[in-house]
Amino acid sequence: MEHGLSKNTLPGLREKRAQQKKEILTFFYRRGKLSKPEICRMTNLTAPTINRIIGELIDTRWVIDCGEGSSAGGKRPHLFALNPDAAYVLGIDIGRVHLKIAIFNLHREVVGKIQIFPSLLETATRDENFSYLSTKVKEVIKALEVPADKIKVAGVALPGLIDKEGNSYSYLVHERTNLKSELEQLLGMPVFVDNDSNVMAIAEHTFGVARGADNALCISVNECIGLGMILNGKPYSGAQGMAGEFGHIRLLGVDLPCYCGKIGCLESVASGRAIVTAARDAIAKGRTTAIASCAGTNEITLGNVITAALQDDLFAIELLQRAGEKIGEGIATLIHLFNPRLLVIGGEIADAGDHITAPILQTVNKYTLSRLRIPCEVRLSNLNTRAAIMGTLMLVMQDLYYDDNSDFFHLTMKFKE
Repeated sequence: MEHGLSKNTLPGLREKRAQQKKEILTFFYRRGKLSKPEICRMTNLTAPTINRIIGELIDTRWVIDCGEGSSAGGKRPHLFALNPDAAYVLGIDIGRVHLKIAIFNLHREVVGKIQIFPSLLETATRDENFSYLSTKVKEVIKALEVPADKIKVAGVALPGLIDKEGNSYSYLVHERTNLKSELEQLLGMPVFVDNDSNVMAIAEHTFGVARGADNALCISVNECIGLGMILNGKPYSGAQGMAGEFGHIRLLGVDLPCYCGKIGCLESVASGRAIVTAARDAIAKGRTTAIASCAGTNEITLGNVITAALQDDLFAIELLQRAGEKIGEGIATLIHLFNPRLLVIGGEIADAGDHITAPILQTVNKYTLSRLRIPCEVRLSNLNTRAAIMGTLMLVMQDLYYDDNSDFFHLTMKFKE
């Protein structure tokens, strides 16, 4: 052996120890509190090795000693867990109406609360959006009193077409399309970015009503309509990462222009924008409805239509019913194609409750083969408009969560060998 080297400093051994630590931290992240014997069984490592690794992780403040747990009949186990404040994840949901920012600890908890600001996505230039985002992120970090150097990585949700390399083809596009690299330069940390509907789906699969489902389709209806898919227990986004443009499927008998440039898209008749446009046009023609009073002096929003419907306003109910019927037509096609066990309706439209699910189900029942329809449960999201911002955490963690090969701990840990 060369002078100055010991078996403890060999590169191969360092890599092996780093991998062992990452594996143990992954088990802590997934399962919460664990005892040393449990970790031995999960990793097939010896008790002395586990004792050493846990000691090192405690010394570097990645793991905390939780003391004795409850007994299942024998000796009370001594438990350990991830230190929730060892590192943080920055979550950013850049929507068309709102910009949402959250900071998550390693227990999947929001530090403080989700911060919500007006969005400049459709009203300002790319540079103005970047400057605004940088300012708001700094404001949130300061307000929540989180050490900036402990925020190691960020997840970003954005509408529109985004491929697997982080190129955006719809928003914040200028001379350079690689939004991922631009955001990494802006924020000074690794960034994972994806379409907001894909992010919604992994949030529903982790935190929401699709938790643990092997085959679930998650439809988001806000200003626009999107689809995120969980197929065979994992997120599916297609060859380029741009699958799920449910809002732009063609509907028979619809000839309205869509903002995408095509004719007859589902979004042209059933999105939040379409519902609001129909409400405004009718009110301008003298239609009496509670929608106007719900909006007051402000512009009419989808939320105003939903509020009026929940107050039994007939016209608002009709608007949601017409949208639900068209969404149901599209869903019938999805059920025939994917044969899902679960279909989740999310986004702001979920606040409408039965006013949106009733017409959807009626249309699905009408157009779907019963052998495919009956096993498919349709449920409203319990995350609603929080789904995308909650999903930004899992966007960062999804490889660790689904495939065991995440770089998260390699990005955040500095091992002392």
